[in-house]
Amino acid sequence: MSVSVPINAQDAKEYKFAIKTNPLAALGGPFWVIIVPVTGEYKALFEIAVAKKSSVQIGAGYLGPSVLINLDDLTSEGGEVSGIKTSGLRIQGMFKQYISRDLNAPEGFYIGPHISYARATIKSKDDDTNKVEPVKLNINAVIGYQLITAGGFTLDIFTGLGFVSRKWNISGTDFDEEAFKDRASVGIPFQVSFGYAF
Repeated sequence: MSVSVPINAQDAKEYKFAIKTNPLAALGGPFWVIIVPVTGEYKALFEIAVAKKSSVQIGAGYLGPSVLINLDDLTSEGGEVSGIKTSGLRIQGMFKQYISRDLNAPEGFYIGPHISYARATIKSKDDDTNKVEPVKLNINAVIGYQLITAGGFTLDIFTGLGFVSRKWNISGTDFDEEAFKDRASVGIPFQVSFGYAF
């Protein structure tokens, strides 16, 4: 006498949500002057699968001093500006269309549009009227890959091509206008984030 027991051939866990961040963004971004990071970003991203092959991702980040080069520490040592306060916000959104044949959202290769808007205020601690207010807009078409391990840990990497607009609104006389130039150009985005899917 034999008894057959049905076995599920695929016990792979299906994920619907992912929460991600990147601590390295605190080193610098999204505002730079040449190669000097003006801000650091402390961000969180949330992704939700809305269909079998697509997802929506939103994110928000606080912009503060870069942990790589803290402008407040540098200016406090002397000079025309004695101490700088930096604060701001970045928001971003992305629609992902997953294209891997054997994987469902939010895992595998994907393509889609990505948009990001950031605004910050960098001002003298001595006089609030002396300040720089940078604004940055990114509109991108991206391609990326999101890896999800058996334990649910995620690694998300994307790049692509897009449009970047940078504007610097300057008030007062403490900041050198020559160092802050408005620009609009073609950009190549690159973003890495780590997190957990569930």
